[in-house]
Amino acid sequence: MLKTALFSILTFCILPVLTLTVGASSASGLATKVLFVGNSLTLRNNLPGMLKEIAATKGIPVETSTSAKGSARLAHHSGDAGLLQLMDETAWDFVILQEHTQLPALDDTDVERDSFPFAAELAARARKVSAETQVVFYMGMAHREGDQFHKKKLPAVGSYKGMQDRTNATYRKMAKHNDALLAPVGEVWARMRADHPDIELYVDERHPSVAGTYLAACVFFTTLFAQSCDTSFVPGQLERAVAETIQRVSDAALLP
Repeated sequence: MLKTALFSILTFCILPVLTLTVGASSASGLATKVLFVGNSLTLRNNLPGMLKEIAATKGIPVETSTSAKGSARLAHHSGDAGLLQLMDETAWDFVILQEHTQLPALDDTDVERDSFPFAAELAARARKVSAETQVVFYMGMAHREGDQFHKKKLPAVGSYKGMQDRTNATYRKMAKHNDALLAPVGEVWARMRADHPDIELYVDERHPSVAGTYLAACVFFTTLFAQSCDTSFVPGQLERAVAETIQRVSDAALLP
């Protein structure tokens, strides 16, 4: 299912924090330009930086910029003048969009009102400078024990599996409706939890540990570049054996 999602879905309070990291070959115009738009799942442990490091070990220079703030929704980003200017100033190769963690798992009415219109607006804006820009949706991970706040209204989200299943379905729709790529981090995350419960992917009930962010970076690398994420780059806080397990699970999920 994950292989199909990756290769057949080419259908892909809040002032943001803006950061820029320039790839080694950007001066010659060879760097792949990637814009991350999201919240704390993007900021925690510097996901854009990990993607850049993995790409560098493969000889792929990457230039990243990030517009993110804790708890931000796509609705917030769609009205942010700084982000819109950032989109308008560069012909990005990839623009990665990440919704608030809870919203994609809510009932269809809430998602269709509060998420889908802003996803479409940002996807269109991302392609304004260049029609070649590829929009990528960041399928996030469910909370460790599900969404306890919304479970009275929607019991399915009260468990990890129920919340993740609804999150996955929403992101598949967003990718299809916006002719976008899908980075299925949540699906690979679920596989890691099932097959390697000894590897702690969370630092709390909802945010990724270093291992969790590394998993996301591996998924993004393969999604963007269609290559194995086996790499010599391992974050300093992560044991190599753990990193290699994450690489293997990600590759098995995403590559043919």
